Amino acid sequence: MLFSRDELDGFLEYSIETHKQAGAVEPELSKLTRKDFYGWLEELSGELKEQIHLNSPLSPKDRAARVKRAERDFMFFARTYFPHYFSISSSCALHEDLAQIFEAMTQNASGDKYARAAPRGHAKTTYCSQLLPLWCICFGKKRFIVEISDAVELVEGCLEAIKAELEDNANLKMDFPHVCGASKNWKIGEFVSKNGVKLKAFGSGKRLRGVKFGVYRPDLVVLDDLENDTNVRSKEQRDKLEEWLDEAVLNLGSVDGSLDVLYIGTVLHADSVLARKLKLKFWNAKKYQSIVNFPKRMDLWERWSELYKNVSKEASETFYLKNKALMDDGARVLWEDALPILKLMQKRAENLKSFNKEQQNDPRSETQIFTKESMHFYRELPRCDYFVMYIDPAGEKKKSDYTAITVLGVSKAEAKIYVAESIVEVMKTKKTIKEIIRLNQLYKCRVCAIESNGGQEFFRGWIREKAFEIGIKLPLKGVNNTASKGQRIEELEVPIEDGEILFHQSQSLLIEQLTEYPEAKHDDAPDSLAGAYDLTKLKKKVKMFKMPMKE
Repeated sequence: MLFSRDELDGFLEYSIETHKQAGAVEPELSKLTRKDFYGWLEELSGELKEQIHLNSPLSPKDRAARVKRAERDFMFFARTYFPHYFSISSSCALHEDLAQIFEAMTQNASGDKYARAAPRGHAKTTYCSQLLPLWCICFGKKRFIVEISDAVELVEGCLEAIKAELEDNANLKMDFPHVCGASKNWKIGEFVSKNGVKLKAFGSGKRLRGVKFGVYRPDLVVLDDLENDTNVRSKEQRDKLEEWLDEAVLNLGSVDGSLDVLYIGTVLHADSVLARKLKLKFWNAKKYQSIVNFPKRMDLWERWSELYKNVSKEASETFYLKNKALMDDGARVLWEDALPILKLMQKRAENLKSFNKEQQNDPRSETQIFTKESMHFYRELPRCDYFVMYIDPAGEKKKSDYTAITVLGVSKAEAKIYVAESIVEVMKTKKTIKEIIRLNQLYKCRVCAIESNGGQEFFRGWIREKAFEIGIKLPLKGVNNTASKGQRIEELEVPIEDGEILFHQSQSLLIEQLTEYPEAKHDDAPDSLAGAYDLTKLKKKVKMFKMPMKE
C-alpha cells in the first residue's frame, strides 16, 4: 500500500498545524489540507510506479497458461504480477485464508459475509483493498466494488495504488491489455476500469443510500479498519457505527442477495463493532494472533525483558542467543519470516497493552478485572457435597436481555466451587421456568435463589406455582441485593484467581462476559455467578479466614 495509517495521521497532523500557523480556519483549513493530501498522494503514486518498472518481464510465450492459472489461483496471480509487494517470500495462515475467501466469493453466485481480525503489519490492506480488486478487475469477477475505511484517505490511497498498476505495470499490460490504462472516469477516490469495473472509496458512517453504477448496485464491499482508537471508546459511537453497517452497508447490494462483504481489521476494543461481528456465525468469522502459542519458558523471557528494558538491547540479545533453544521452545507465530518470536516479544516488552491489542487482537482495558489466563478449568465435574442455583431473570428489561442461571457445586474436602451449569439465553418466561425446574431436578439444589430487585418478586411466585402443579419441591427464595452489581461481580476476582472457583471450557458466554467486564455489552452471567457464589457456605468461611488479625 502507498502509506500506513500512522503515516497518514502524521501527514494530516503536520498539514493541519502548518496551515493553522499560517492563519487558516475552517472551512478553508479542510480545503488546504485536502489539497496537500492530493499532492502527497501523487508523489507516493509516482514512487510506486518507479518500483513497478523494476519488475522483471514475463515471457510472452507462456501468456495463455499463465492467465488461465491466474484466473482460478489468487496467490499465483498476486505473486506473478505484483512481486514488488512480496519482499518477504513466504506467506502465512492469514494470507492463505484470505486467498480462499477471495476464490470462494468470486466463484459463488450467492453473496456472503466474512469477518477477519488480523494483527497490525500483516499486509491485510494490501491483500484485501488492493490485490483483490485488481484480480476482480482483470477477470471481470465483480462489477462494482466499494471500499470503506474510518479514514477515507486510506482507501483513496488504495485506489491510487490500483490505478498505478493499471497504468504502469508492463506485465499486467501484456497479459490484460483490455483492462489496462486510464479510462474517462479516472478520479481520486473513484474510477472505472477500461473493461467497465467501478471502484469507489467511502469513509465509515457516510451516506450510502442509493449508491449505484448505472443499473448496477455494489457486488463487493471491503470494510478495512472501520474504527479508530478514538471513536471506539464510546459505546454510543460503537452502536451508531454498527447500526450504519447493518442498515446502510449490508443493504447496498441488489435484492438477489449477491453482495459479498469482507470486513477486516484489528480489534481495538472488547465491544468494538468488529468484535461484535466476530461472535456471529453468519459472518464466517475468524481471529488471528501474531503469537499463536507462547513459548514454554516464559520465565526466561521475563528475565530477557528485564535486560531489554532496564539494561540494554545488546545484553538482552546476548541472553537470547545463549538460551535460544529453550526460549524458542513451544513458540509458534503467525508469520515467522516477517515477525519472528524475538521481534514480537520486543513489541510485548515495549508496551504490553499495545501488543495485546495490535498483535493479539486482545484489547485489554485498564479497568479489566478478569482474564482467561487467570481462570482455572476442570474437565469432568467431580462429586460435590451440594449444589446451589441462582437466577438473574431478564424480567421487565429489554427483550434482547439475557436470563442468566448459574448452578455451583461445592466440594468441602477440596474447598473448591465448580461451575456446573451456566445458562445464558434470551428466554421467555415459560422456558425460564422449565429450565429452572429441570436444573433443580438434575442437581437437587440445596437452595435456589432468584434476584427480586426491580419488581421481580412476581416471577418467583409463578415459578413456585408451576413447580407445585407438577409436584416438585423447589427451595426457592428471593434475594434483594443491597450491594451494587459491580461490587458483587468484582468480589469474584480473588476466588477466581486463587482457583477456588473452577469453570468448564464449554461455558463460553460466561467466560466471555467475565473477560470483557466492565466494558462488555452484557454482564448478566457474571452477576448470576456472583449471586450463586454468595449462596455457598464456603464463601463465608473464606471471608472469615481472610479477616486480618487484631494486634
